[in-house]
Amino acid sequence: MIYLDYSATTPMAEKAIEAYAEMARQYFGNSSSLHLGGEEALDILTVARKSLADLLTIPAHSLYYTGSGSEANFLTITGLAEANQNKGKHILALQTEHHSVKQALHYLENKGFSLTFVEVDTTGRIIVEDLINAIQPETILATFAHASGELGTVQDLVRIHNLLKKHDILLFSDCVQTFGKIDIPIDVIDAFSISAHKVYGPKGLGAAIIDPKIQWKPFLKGTTHEAGFRSGTVDIPAIVAFSVAAEETFTHQTGEANRLEELRQHFIKRLKEDPAFIFEGHPTERLPFHIGLRRKGIEGQLLMLECKRKGLAISTGSACRAGLTEPPASLLAIGRSTSDAHEYVRITFGRHTSKEDVDYLLEVLLNISANFKEEFNGKQ
Repeated sequence: MIYLDYSATTPMAEKAIEAYAEMARQYFGNSSSLHLGGEEALDILTVARKSLADLLTIPAHSLYYTGSGSEANFLTITGLAEANQNKGKHILALQTEHHSVKQALHYLENKGFSLTFVEVDTTGRIIVEDLINAIQPETILATFAHASGELGTVQDLVRIHNLLKKHDILLFSDCVQTFGKIDIPIDVIDAFSISAHKVYGPKGLGAAIIDPKIQWKPFLKGTTHEAGFRSGTVDIPAIVAFSVAAEETFTHQTGEANRLEELRQHFIKRLKEDPAFIFEGHPTERLPFHIGLRRKGIEGQLLMLECKRKGLAISTGSACRAGLTEPPASLLAIGRSTSDAHEYVRITFGRHTSKEDVDYLLEVLLNISANFKEEFNGKQ
């Protein structure tokens, strides 16, 4: 199988696997226990937290481990909103947000908060005028993902921050898709989320980063783990593997981003030979490894399955929503029709993607398109 779905997950790096195995064998203690095994686990947890925090250039005590990026989104958004509701109960968001963000927002809506979804343009970027008009005296929080996992479009968080800070509005950003891939403007974000399995680390582990100056409330009261942010015994082997994987990813971030951008441009140039393919998302302000496209007249599910038959793994959007019949919400948010949205497929490159892989993908896609044209013309 040629794997081209790196936005969904990544294979664990060998160094991360080795680190996980070593920690699991030798340091299995509960970091909250007072015996020697617990103390050893706590020491390792402290070192691993500082290692990851140093990569992000943040204080270690601002980083809270969670069970996933999705959980980090939910706990951070609800925690920030409920801790600051004395200032107001209005929140801004985008329709292109990850479903875990929307789940948190709907939870808050049921708790008496009001929401405004800011409009995006046809490429998925925030319409600044609509953002300005959406701000209310009661607005306390805005949640805008750094990049859309479905569209690949990257938001200008610096410009957004400059608008929000005039009104003392907190900015949370889902950075799961950008962590370790492109630079995150951490200085302008009040809180953000990341995930281990997007950077060749283990699944079932994420982190929330919250500026220590900002108040938050725990979702479950009485929790002692992670300074009360999240309940449950922390997974020391996974946390160490996360730090190892993240360090390796950060070391090669710039070079890998340039390499994948070259592959992406090569792919786009070749596929444009067939005008039936339509590219979605912003053409330049986007993730360097991400391609979102449609083939007019062919459902994305069919295109994905045909690629599967040829040994290629691509997707029709967010893996967290796989198996559902509704089209990608991001496509509808940028003004595409339901039928257009159902044509959408996502192709994402990663560490093990070669030019030969991309050329084979091009061959398969162009052949599928050509065969469809012949079949369609034969029926007319």
